[in-house]
Amino acid sequence: MSDQTTTISTADTAAETRELAERVIRLLGSEEQFDLFADDIVMEFPYGPSLGQPARHEGKAAVIAYVNQLNEKLAGLTMRDMTFYSVEGDPTTVFIEYVGDAPTPGGNSYVQTYVNHMRFSAGKLVYMRELWDTKLIIDASSGAFDGQQAG
Repeated sequence: MSDQTTTISTADTAAETRELAERVIRLLGSEEQFDLFADDIVMEFPYGPSLGQPARHEGKAAVIAYVNQLNEKLAGLTMRDMTFYSVEGDPTTVFIEYVGDAPTPGGNSYVQTYVNHMRFSAGKLVYMRELWDTKLIIDASSGAFDGQQAG
């Protein structure tokens, strides 16, 4: 019986992790989203340096500042078409693919496919690594992002 209980508990935790991940994505830039961040959260954006951005943000205040900056650059960004991938043996980790879109200042649309790796602990996001195409961001921002001209 204990094996069955452990399996149910793991499945429940994985489902909770997927639910938390979806909330983090859908609540982009809101106080509700920030409440889901652990104090010692780490967010990594490996392609950020090509936009003049840091590849890593550590701590809740730094992550919130980055998310707020993102919201200014990509106002109206919404996420859709989410697909979640649980990790066998680690119910606190989830991978997500989704599409984000936003209107651009020139009247066009920014459409991006994101891939995210998230890890949660005690109901809070402790780690996130997000991958995206930097050229799409540069194109959407008319050749400049955070003062960096497209190369």
